[in-house]
Amino acid sequence: MKYGIITHYDVHNHGALLQLNGLKQILKFYGIDASALQFEKNYDFLGLEMKAKYEISIKSVGIYLKYLADRGLSCFWYNFNKKKTLDAFKQQEKLVGGYYTECGELDGVVVGSDEVFALHTGPTPAFFGHALPSKKVFSYGGCFGPTTIDEVDKKHCRAFVASGLCNMVGLGMRDMNSFTIAEELTGKKATLVCDPVILYGYEKEIAGKVRPMVEKYMIVYAYDQRMNAPEEVDAIKEYARNHGLKVVSPGFFHKWVDKNVNCDPIELLNWFQHAECVVTDTFHGCVMSIITGREMAVKLRDNANKLYNLMIEYEITDRVLGDSMQLENVFTKKVNWAATNKQVKARRASSLEYLKQMIAL
Repeated sequence: MKYGIITHYDVHNHGALLQLNGLKQILKFYGIDASALQFEKNYDFLGLEMKAKYEISIKSVGIYLKYLADRGLSCFWYNFNKKKTLDAFKQQEKLVGGYYTECGELDGVVVGSDEVFALHTGPTPAFFGHALPSKKVFSYGGCFGPTTIDEVDKKHCRAFVASGLCNMVGLGMRDMNSFTIAEELTGKKATLVCDPVILYGYEKEIAGKVRPMVEKYMIVYAYDQRMNAPEEVDAIKEYARNHGLKVVSPGFFHKWVDKNVNCDPIELLNWFQHAECVVTDTFHGCVMSIITGREMAVKLRDNANKLYNLMIEYEITDRVLGDSMQLENVFTKKVNWAATNKQVKARRASSLEYLKQMIAL
């Protein structure tokens, strides 16, 4: 059988590629050859100026010059090499297939995982199942991200979103906000499923890998433009100094850390599994901490819809960092790994059951 996957295949983000590869590997176990389908994204809600950022042309030159001025040459060069590393990983793992209108009729199309239903950039038809090349389209791990039901209405997208979701044979959603929106818009029963990174686990890929750094270290995993506020930087540096740790940033660039690491997604997991602890403000930073058994401290931002829901599901809400960045308070309390791993096991089982039901249709 051959499936297509509709997700964010073209972003330079380790978490996005780990979830895509994780879903591909799970489907492969069931005899399905799957890869991401290429399609055009809609950026209408960003306005003309920001659309130029994603539509490379003479209009986008000013945006990239501003990026260079704001973040510096080191950050620019790091991300240039990061793109090459992630593109090589996509090619090596054969993650991306053909354009969705040119691949012929498929046995199925999976929409997800990741923020495929978020509307902050624009209404992309493929994300909502419109005109995809299969009679069987379902969501696995679809997420609305920061989009709320009120925002769906404010953007006049209720009919567009609802019609697409209604035509899917299954609605596997990654978080409660997305679950609730899907059920309200369609009147159909949705299923809560775990992220493909948790579902797949990556145990065999990272088993036995050697420690990537001799010195003890802690990880900061946050987008380049975040975790740079003076009070955040000072708190992390103080904790590292007090505990004899180096501060390492694998996957993103922060000029204030001891070491920025350019690595592929599997190497990133190896950095996680040997870290003393992790400070993150991202969904997949938290997910990777869970599957590698790392003590984590989590800063909530505008992604609280999905991130705090994840923390509730896996019983790690005591890992939230407040405004005062009291890392000692968070890390003194240890994760109840028995409770967390019990949730991992249960959610893997229910998610696999949903996926098997979809495949059998």
